[in-house]
Amino acid sequence: MVKPSIQKQLDSVSMILEQHEELQGALELKKKTLLAQLKIDSTLTKGLSIDWNNIGTIKDLQQKALDKKLPIIYFLDPAKKEQDVMIIAFKKIVEALIEKNISNEGLHNLLSYFESGKIRLSELIEASLKENLRVIEETAKKTGVKAELLLYVVSALIQPGLEEVARKIDSEFSDKWWQGSCPVCGRIPSVAINRRGKRFLVCSYCGTEYLGKNFFCVHCGNNDPYTLKFIAVKTDPGFKIDFCTKCNQYIKVLEETKLQKEPIPKGLEDILTLNLDFLAKDAGLVRN
Repeated sequence: MVKPSIQKQLDSVSMILEQHEELQGALELKKKTLLAQLKIDSTLTKGLSIDWNNIGTIKDLQQKALDKKLPIIYFLDPAKKEQDVMIIAFKKIVEALIEKNISNEGLHNLLSYFESGKIRLSELIEASLKENLRVIEETAKKTGVKAELLLYVVSALIQPGLEEVARKIDSEFSDKWWQGSCPVCGRIPSVAINRRGKRFLVCSYCGTEYLGKNFFCVHCGNNDPYTLKFIAVKTDPGFKIDFCTKCNQYIKVLEETKLQKEPIPKGLEDILTLNLDFLAKDAGLVRN
């Protein structure tokens, strides 16, 4: 399973906003981000040096990722085309964050530097694709915005394209990956789904679902079952928190057949399980 289109994700957020007042802030920000992303849906894939209609080319790319044990993102070139669309979306996402009173001063500086040409959007996009945190951190320091906030903005720009990449790969590739990080974008998942006796790791960023080991910490690679524990959620047996006593980090787990409510819309798993993050924090666990 992969994420639906940006429009369908937007429809899902709009539909459930009234049902989750406690998550209104997070859902409204998600909605504004999706509205900005709607303008750039699939733009990234159009600018990549890959023929996405050629099955053989895609299979070669997947095999290269398996052989090198590196996610597909490492073998893609950043989009060169339609930069004007990306610029409009960049401004909209920053303005949405400012409206939410998130680090206003730094974000205003970010817009000012961007509009004056002191920072290049193409360089930030490439840095995010290749996980070059040095460029992100240097730009963050220059503008006065937090590095993680800047990374959020840039990541939101390339997210629609990577979601499209995730739709192109086949399950045979994702089932052979057997690593904690996502086979498409390389990010560490925050959610896992137990389905029909198998564990699927869910990338909250690009939407890729891929097979994972039942006793394995996606953060540090620990596979010792005696140091891998879990916290049950008394109010709903469909949720639990798996954590590692070696690195003190965790992953949120959905037991698909035990969920008492309707299935969580694809792409909203992380937001709609924020209560588990609070529970994990109370237990002294750390989120990556």
